[in-house]
Amino acid sequence: MSMEELNALQRGYHRKDELEELGVLPPEETVKEKRVALIECVEEIPCNPCAFVCRLDAIEKEGLCTLGKVDWEKCSGCTLCVAVCPGLSIFLQQIKDGKGYVTMPYEVLPAPKVGMTVQLKDRSGKTVGEGKIVNPTYQAKGDAYPRWVVTVEMDDPALSYEVRAIKIPEE
Repeated sequence: MSMEELNALQRGYHRKDELEELGVLPPEETVKEKRVALIECVEEIPCNPCAFVCRLDAIEKEGLCTLGKVDWEKCSGCTLCVAVCPGLSIFLQQIKDGKGYVTMPYEVLPAPKVGMTVQLKDRSGKTVGEGKIVNPTYQAKGDAYPRWVVTVEMDDPALSYEVRAIKIPEE
């Protein structure tokens, strides 16, 4: 069976066309206006930290096991949902001054630092370009492993709809 024949749960990620169909990708006019969250969760399991932590009630869930949906009008782009999501499935997106920005969870070493050039990875793990770290914020997540919320900048704003991970090249 090819990757194209697998569903999102089997692959571990949604394809962009599936996300468009689900209505979870914010429209370009919204991401040009402000930074907003989008949820790309593939599992309908009992989970609600994103909705619980949102101080603006911008994340709605019809039930404990349903996927969250973001109200982009209410969303302030604060990053709390990115930091709390156990599935690493929430991202923030913005297009500003002709560049794309994606804020994402990051849980590996080396530690991200402002100005680092990184490989940009799409949902499947394929390298799609290079970007620069503009804001790494450390989020304490117990003693087991580190978690940062990292914002990366990319010259091609269209990539902000694709980039969901980074790799810091070895020095």
